[in-house]
Amino acid sequence: MNNGNMTGYNSQNIAALRDVIDRTAQSVAEKVVTRLHDEIIRPIANAWYAPEAIEFFTKFAETVKNTGVNIREIFDSFRQAVEKAGSIWAENTGGEAPVLGSISDVNLNLSVSEIQGKDSAGNVYIDEAAANNVANNLANVEEEIKSDMQAVASELDASTAFLGQGQSEAVAECFVKINLEIHLIFKFLTEGDLSLQAQITSAVNKYKEVSVGIKTGFQQSE
Repeated sequence: MNNGNMTGYNSQNIAALRDVIDRTAQSVAEKVVTRLHDEIIRPIANAWYAPEAIEFFTKFAETVKNTGVNIREIFDSFRQAVEKAGSIWAENTGGEAPVLGSISDVNLNLSVSEIQGKDSAGNVYIDEAAANNVANNLANVEEEIKSDMQAVASELDASTAFLGQGQSEAVAECFVKINLEIHLIFKFLTEGDLSLQAQITSAVNKYKEVSVGIKTGFQQSE
């Protein structure tokens, strides 16, 4: 047991970190997808019915999926760093070098099937207020996901694997990179001409212009 004065490592416990890291990676994926679905996809599905809404969020789902690939690489790089650290301890102590297998795929499969081209009555429309509520809540959703990541970080306890000198505390640094990847998801939604807010504004303005044009056309034909 680490009494606070020990400095060293435990090869068996380091090797066991592989499964802990893998479970943490999968937990990250689950929490991210759940937040995105429940707080973005589900509410926007009740606010915007149009084929172009399907097109936008299909692209968004691809962005999320690609982020899963990047997150898996981050966790696997971390796994390699842990394995290397154990090997360094083994070289310097004559002890056993731990072996950690690769991390499983991290699948961020975000379902956007609830977003439809028309509602049950056949209407194609956007509810401006409801859609803007979703867009305006994006920063809060990102912060909630980051908070989830902090909770998940506790699963990466390495205190029984690396003994003393702040070694185990360095584990949490992995999540800095993960949070950066999560921010890239929200950049797609919040920045530039193709952002969700821009798409909503464009759709609202376009639909208004179309309706005014049709109204004017009818009036002129009377």
